[in-house]
Amino acid sequence: MKTSLVKYLFTFLILSSVLSSCSNDDSNSNEISVADEVLKLVNEYRSEKGLKPLTKNSTAEELAIGHTRYMISKKDISHDNFNSRGDVLNEKENAVSTAENVASSYPDAKSVVDGWIASDGHRQNIEGDYTHTGIAAIKDENGKYYYTQLFYR
Repeated sequence: MKTSLVKYLFTFLILSSVLSSCSNDDSNSNEISVADEVLKLVNEYRSEKGLKPLTKNSTAEELAIGHTRYMISKKDISHDNFNSRGDVLNEKENAVSTAENVASSYPDAKSVVDGWIASDGHRQNIEGDYTHTGIAAIKDENGKYYYTQLFYR
């Protein structure tokens, strides 16, 4: 009986320790990422225009992350190699149409989405006949955000 009680107490202490350390480490787990906030805002805008929401896609997201890191390495925004990203989406996701928005220096999701909506070309992509998206929002070493949003259908 003593052995069972000792095992029970030991297990309880271990679980309590693990649970409390997890809760301390995950203090920001309820925060939405900047990329997810961009998607939320873009979909809200699309909804206001009577358009269907975009669905997040992991292939497009990986491509957006890769391109955003590339732009950070160049310290400049660009659409360099966009056709290659489109080819990957065509091959892996059967995409028939693709588009891309890029930006930098906007401090948060709302400001970058507002900036894209204020720009004819970027707004056309947001309002386009697309079904899926991948988004990256990554800070450089100076804390400046770079963004890529890929669209496809």
